[in-house]
Amino acid sequence: MHWLQAKAQFERWLEEQRSVHNEAEWVPAYFQAKSEMWRKLMVTATQGSLIGHKAYASAQVHAWEELSTSSRAALSVITNVPLKTYKIESILLS
Repeated sequence: MHWLQAKAQFERWLEEQRSVHNEAEWVPAYFQAKSEMWRKLMVTATQGSLIGHKAYASAQVHAWEELSTSSRAALSVITNVPLKTYKIESILLS
């Protein structure tokens, strides 16, 4: 009984480890994608001579780029370290 509980806890821990690592990569990527979206809108506003729209889009580009840069730096502690693998993992997950 205790072995099954320990096995279940270990599997939950492995899943959580993978989830945290993936989310640490996804968050800066999401912010970067939003920045690129606003950059395209800024170009569109520039072509249409929409000065106010261009200014707002420029501010959004800057904000999303800043979020991307700061989150990438903050989460580098997680993303720069490869996920640990365990020999027992292949036994437990099969």
